[in-house]
Amino acid sequence: MTASPGKALRLCASARDSQMMTRWFCALLLAGLVAAQVCVGDDEMNHWAANAKTPVPDGARVTLHTERNEYFLGEEVLVRFVLENTGEQPFEAEFGGDYRGASRALRFNVTAVDETGQAAEDPDPSKMRMGGLTGPEKIPAGGAHTNTLALMRYCKIVKPGRYTVRAAHDFGWKEEGERKRPVGETVLTFREPTPDEAAAVVDGLLEADAADFTLLTHPVYFAPLLRHAKTGSHRALLGLGCIATREATEALTALTASDDPDLALAATRLLLMRLPPPANERPSFWNSPPFTREFRQHLAENAWDDAFAPTLRAWAAELLQRPPAAKKPGAKPSAGGSGYFRMDDLSEEAVLGAKIMQHIGTPDDAPVVLKAMDRTLGPMVSPRNDPKDNILDLPQPLRDLISAMDALHARGYDAIREGRMSGDAQILLYFHWLADEPGPRSPRWLVLLDTFGKGNCYPTTLAALASIPKPLPDACVAFVKGRLEEKDLGVCRAACEIAGESGNTAFLEPLIEIVATEQHEWLFRAASNAAKKLGGGDELLQAWADRLNDEHLYNDALGYVSGAILGDGRGFRTGRTDHSRATRLALRDAWRKFLADNADDLRQGKVFTRAELEAIPGLLDRQQ
Repeated sequence: MTASPGKALRLCASARDSQMMTRWFCALLLAGLVAAQVCVGDDEMNHWAANAKTPVPDGARVTLHTERNEYFLGEEVLVRFVLENTGEQPFEAEFGGDYRGASRALRFNVTAVDETGQAAEDPDPSKMRMGGLTGPEKIPAGGAHTNTLALMRYCKIVKPGRYTVRAAHDFGWKEEGERKRPVGETVLTFREPTPDEAAAVVDGLLEADAADFTLLTHPVYFAPLLRHAKTGSHRALLGLGCIATREATEALTALTASDDPDLALAATRLLLMRLPPPANERPSFWNSPPFTREFRQHLAENAWDDAFAPTLRAWAAELLQRPPAAKKPGAKPSAGGSGYFRMDDLSEEAVLGAKIMQHIGTPDDAPVVLKAMDRTLGPMVSPRNDPKDNILDLPQPLRDLISAMDALHARGYDAIREGRMSGDAQILLYFHWLADEPGPRSPRWLVLLDTFGKGNCYPTTLAALASIPKPLPDACVAFVKGRLEEKDLGVCRAACEIAGESGNTAFLEPLIEIVATEQHEWLFRAASNAAKKLGGGDELLQAWADRLNDEHLYNDALGYVSGAILGDGRGFRTGRTDHSRATRLALRDAWRKFLADNADDLRQGKVFTRAELEAIPGLLDRQQ
């Protein structure tokens, strides 16, 4: 379809602004480091073009249109990309499949080159790719199809000058000989605004329903953005956070003392984007613009000064000592069953304070971080024993506090030694810092393991398990066995992994008991994998078969039992998640019968072929 130019511009701006704000708030707390690369879309376009089969049609032409030919630096530019059919026959062009999770449609190749031949940088070089729906657009003779592109999502134009903008798309067409896909081109001029013009730009953006303040990176926008940020404008504050100057960092630091607590925390999130990255910063799923790895590095190199560190460390210490904010009336829990530690139960202040300490803290800051850890560990006595509980990860505040202490440890903090520990946090860290060290352990460690490595605080128990060296010492077998009986399913899962790696068949019985009884999918898999490694025999096969009636486990159970029979470990799965009780019971009964009928052969190590199993009615659910 052909979009109305004015409507297309408004829709694009609104959708883009909404997406940008959502991704920004996620990125602020989750942003991590992903490998850098500089590209403008050739890799994505070439991927699609390599699979194209339709030849480039006659009469295909691309033109680019903008509202103006001259823009201020920092203004968004919406480009109408128009594919025209100037021929006499209709043709089809394919679009889509390139937008989910991305900051732009990736099949478009958009470049902006200045008069010296320098290409503008890609603002999102890492490009998250999650696909999307595709479909053809039929364009009749004399017709056209329009897409609206936000130029600054493809090209980071930060210097004044005259730029030649080119845009192309693969369209699902294959190039052959002289027949090439069309490319659109236009020339735009960008200039630096005067202070009065910059103030007018900011005022205009604040009046608009949809506006991208992250583009206002030129220092000329600093004064008007700061003026509005001081009055409580979070959009202006976001723009301020994208200016890579020491002056902007100083202003953000001052805003942490604002009487508006929301504004102070927002300024803190933005300050995190410009702190020098610590050596132990973990990569993250999110690497979204504007705060990509490359832009964060740019901010740290150009806007950070160690002179800011004392003030921010003091602010971080204050944040770490604050109690969790009171819940708003009527607020609903975010998710989780018993023992699940929800983010709305905790203090975001603790997360931000820990992150600051991870970046710039010193060993002198350890006591305040440890106290915050003790407060965070206090409520973690309820076991995670609901099948929906997250038993893989520790709660985010605790993860961040541990990361902060890891950073302080690397910078020289070493007060946690044998005989010098007090409090849950120090005990946890004692075990945590042993996790990667080779054995053997000291006799004192074994005493501490038995004394503090079990009990109500599941993060400490997990750290204790992780501190056990490989191979598993005989003196630790009883301890690991005991953890297989823990009410916290995350602790039990971690113990399953250690048992499976140990090679000790003394763990088989409790592992098979877990396979036969537990409902949590992750625990079921951990116990199944461990028992399989230890050579579980008839009892393990029977336990898997008996779980085929379980609504949430029958796919896993079928994969395990059929994989063992086939001998390749891969097995079959139903591919279904909606079977009735009767169907699941029939599947279970079919496998029980098969195991009973072939018990002697299986004990002697017979391996069945896939064809043999597929030939048995009801065994692999092929009749459904």
